[in-house]
Amino acid sequence: MRVIWALVTVAVLAVIGWGGYWFMGARSLDRTVERILAVNPAVDAADHRIAGFPNRFDLTVTEPRLERDGVRWSAPFIQFFALSYRLNHLIAVFPHDQQIGLGTHELTLHSTDMRASVVMEPSLDLPLARFALVAQEPALRSGGETHRADEARLASRARDTYRHQVAIEIENARADTTAMDRLDPQGHWPRAFANIGLDAELVFDRPLDRHALTGPPPGLAGFTLTGATLEFDTIRMIGEGRLTPDANGFLSGEMTLTVTNWRDLMRRARDAGLMPAEHDTLITLGLESMTDPDNPDRLQAPLVLRDGDVLVGPVVLGTVPPLF
Repeated sequence: MRVIWALVTVAVLAVIGWGGYWFMGARSLDRTVERILAVNPAVDAADHRIAGFPNRFDLTVTEPRLERDGVRWSAPFIQFFALSYRLNHLIAVFPHDQQIGLGTHELTLHSTDMRASVVMEPSLDLPLARFALVAQEPALRSGGETHRADEARLASRARDTYRHQVAIEIENARADTTAMDRLDPQGHWPRAFANIGLDAELVFDRPLDRHALTGPPPGLAGFTLTGATLEFDTIRMIGEGRLTPDANGFLSGEMTLTVTNWRDLMRRARDAGLMPAEHDTLITLGLESMTDPDNPDRLQAPLVLRDGDVLVGPVVLGTVPPLF
């Protein structure tokens, strides 16, 4: 009998202790949210509440709003979930509709499901270790136009204190037909893309940690495009290298481009006026020398981007617009 009572006593004390831990944690989380809303002018919300006793901390923020440098975001709510014994791993759940403002432009981002996983290093500063966001059936609406996709993914991983590797992938992206008909009335380019992917390296001037919520926000100090993928119809393009914006906003550097069905791509570029007509024969002969002997429809070309020009050796293939 004494053993039973001892076990019951231990169990009761454990429950009381765990419950006390949860309520202390919930109060600390509540104070943290209130402090962020009080000291960070870029963040606002109508209300917030905490639930999840006893094994989770569930934070629901009602009508959150973010604004910085002319970029705005708002939503009816956002939810964060964390296990009470693994506080450095958060799951964020977004509503079906979110509002995005870019200067004078207003956009609505719709999805059937959007959630993110945020993992921080288990230290006092909680620096971001990795991040992953998945949106199902996203649709971006603005000015009567709607651009859709089957799925969109965004992921990042910290390389060091200030450097993060970022990847974006969009599956079965479909541009608004009316907008594409206006931009490309002759139909040189597709209206749907099977895959769009970008890999980049971002450098920030401050660590992405908990202090970013209550202090000066980290600013982007460097950007390097390290890879890109574009697939539509029978064409597949993969680029690998390092391209960095120059002082005029043009991507500058070297990249190896692998293209499947390159002749179809050349025809589209020529018909769209992106390739100088006087260089057509020279470019074609030059590219044929870079094809795979076992697959003449596949080529691998070392590209140089400089001052907005795309070059293979001394030959200008075309131009690209500046990023800013």
